[in-house]
Amino acid sequence: MDHDQVSTAPTKIAPTTAAQRFGAVDTLRGFALLGILVPNIVAFSWPMQAMTDYRAIGDTPANELGHAITSTMFLGKFMFLFALLFGSGVIMYARKFDNRPPMVSCKRCGYPLVGLSEDASCPECNCDERYVRKSKLSDGAGLWYFRCGILLMFGLLHAYGLWFGDILAFYAATGLTVLWWIRRFNPKLLFWGGMAMYYIGGSLLMIGFSAFGYWSLSAGNIDINQLSMDPAKELAGYAGTYFDAFKTRFFTVLLIEILFVPLMLPMLLGIMSMGMGLTRMGILTGERSLKFYVITAIVCLGIGIPTTLFGYLFIESTFDLAPGFIWQSVAQPIGVPLAFGFGALVIAMAKWAPARIITGPLAAVGRMALTNYFLQTILCTTFFYGYGFGKYGTIEYPELWIVIFTVWGINIVFSLLWLRVFTMGPFEWVWRVLTYRQFVPIVRHSARSDA
Repeated sequence: MDHDQVSTAPTKIAPTTAAQRFGAVDTLRGFALLGILVPNIVAFSWPMQAMTDYRAIGDTPANELGHAITSTMFLGKFMFLFALLFGSGVIMYARKFDNRPPMVSCKRCGYPLVGLSEDASCPECNCDERYVRKSKLSDGAGLWYFRCGILLMFGLLHAYGLWFGDILAFYAATGLTVLWWIRRFNPKLLFWGGMAMYYIGGSLLMIGFSAFGYWSLSAGNIDINQLSMDPAKELAGYAGTYFDAFKTRFFTVLLIEILFVPLMLPMLLGIMSMGMGLTRMGILTGERSLKFYVITAIVCLGIGIPTTLFGYLFIESTFDLAPGFIWQSVAQPIGVPLAFGFGALVIAMAKWAPARIITGPLAAVGRMALTNYFLQTILCTTFFYGYGFGKYGTIEYPELWIVIFTVWGINIVFSLLWLRVFTMGPFEWVWRVLTYRQFVPIVRHSARSDA
């Protein structure tokens, strides 16, 4: 028995330090966070109907092109990457518990034999039998579920208080299921099993839901406005006071939670399982060669781009009633190769030194992803809603791209400046303080010494 391996004190569980982070993961998270704003901007600025039909914004070539780019290159792909990274986070978080040195105790009385030689007797009962306790699957489960519970609270406050399009509550709800207990499965099983769950258990449910809605529409059982919220009510609510927006948003969020949480859980569980498998294999963390990621990017983009474009054109030309409603449910499943291609390309750039001028800012955004996600909501709702600048239902493409680029710029500049003084974003800090129920240092050592 190796004394250095077994006679150490249990490691104190604490937040991940900057030195323990994977740069590729932060870069990819920043990329996903910025990219997810593109489809979200329509939900911020127009009634829900505009997410599926560009003519709700305005029947112009610019709006048609903007809708087509958003629907093919962005819709579903960045949410997929974000969910992959949440699954990766399970593995990162679990390593606090799974990688702790075994605890050596007396077999008879349980006295911790820390700092004693291998042949020493127990100072409590003079027994020379030892018990080596290795990490259990259940270690850290309570803290993990508590952490997800806090994220769920954040998500619900975000959804009901600011914007109906919150995704954090969905991620937290998925984290509260079986993710913690499957993390030690074979990584290939996690990836391919997650892929099967995503397509068979999740995507088919969403496609079936959309097909039922389309059938009801074509049969005349429902009006096209019933596929989403009433545009007139949304315009009146979000162009009004905060209380007007809250009343409109409350029932929207309630309906989304009732309908889509059961539908999306299998999909998200599958994606997050894939993320855990890719992390365990060292792929998502950038531990493979640069050549591996370049080849993966070329292959996946080579498959994903034409497949996505063909699928979009096929849906648009085949379904005469609300084709965008059908595309909403198939954009992500069809675009999985494209999402993987984006991910591989970004990780390749993170490993290539000359690209640091791009990947450095992305990594800064990724390190503050929770804060930047909320910041996007605060900026966009303030700009578009009636209690802010009142631009709801007035900004069309290509001006919407200007708003997107502006918010991106704020995300990047704010992250770079903030991280010069602090080690994490303000909302990340609150999350950690609540999770560990203790004060967590946030000011960088250099900043404290300069002061």
